[in-house]
Amino acid sequence: MTRFSGVYAALLTPRNSVGELDLASFRGQLTTPCADQLAGYAVNGATGEFTISTVQELSEIVMATRDAAPNAQILCGIGAGDVRCAVARGHAATDAGADAVLLPMPAFFPYRQDDLRAFCIAVASELSIPVLLYNLPQFTTGLTVDTVLSLLTSGSNIVGVKDSSGSLDIVRAMTEAQVSGARIIGNDSALCDAMEQGLCDGVVSGVACTLPELMTSLFATKGHGKEFRQYRDLLNEFIDQLGALPTPWGLKVTSAVRGFSSESYPFPLSSERAEEAAVLRGWFVDWMKTATEAGVA
Repeated sequence: MTRFSGVYAALLTPRNSVGELDLASFRGQLTTPCADQLAGYAVNGATGEFTISTVQELSEIVMATRDAAPNAQILCGIGAGDVRCAVARGHAATDAGADAVLLPMPAFFPYRQDDLRAFCIAVASELSIPVLLYNLPQFTTGLTVDTVLSLLTSGSNIVGVKDSSGSLDIVRAMTEAQVSGARIIGNDSALCDAMEQGLCDGVVSGVACTLPELMTSLFATKGHGKEFRQYRDLLNEFIDQLGALPTPWGLKVTSAVRGFSSESYPFPLSSERAEEAAVLRGWFVDWMKTATEAGVA
């Protein structure tokens, strides 16, 4: 069975002025410092704004990632509103070279847990690739502990969870029940607590797309020691500054500052948002000096 562990950088999906995929800018994220210390990449997730990606674009970004990082594990989001579209994205991800898919729950409408279980089993049964449940309650109906445990013991190819809720309830329940499955934290704010409590195997990190050095150094501490506390404080400072902008706009700003990818937004920035982005840009330039002194940038 494929093992999923370590730090996966959740990549942005840069676009040009008319909204087309900018593969040149996308590839810039695959040549960052410490790339060889990453377990792999997560593409077309929330950080990659999966709701506006076509199946063809999904295929292109997976292929671009595989070409640039032939030995990295690639996790690909296949978010969609129904089984048919999620399966189509799953097949495209498989054919393009992904190692596993991230399956978020259908967005917009609220669903019961039995609805979500039926959806997940229906999608997974049509795919030959490992499936990681993608718990994203900020934008979709959240999965409960019981639903996740049930799906992980269903005998299907559902092999773990990427939990972006910010809560540790699901990964704690998996640990206590000794349920086989990858415990992947999908919310950078929850990572340090999960590491300290021994509740995670890895992290899909939006922060890692712009600060891979910080996230790989943090994860290497295994949640202990002086360096862990130092990196934790840096991470918390960074996350606090991102909060003024919508997900993942702050990462677009900081990635561009580092020269990894260009800034692109799904619609024009208001004057207020442009000012907030400028404030973050200035803060980040100064903050990077501190991070450099700490040896993580």
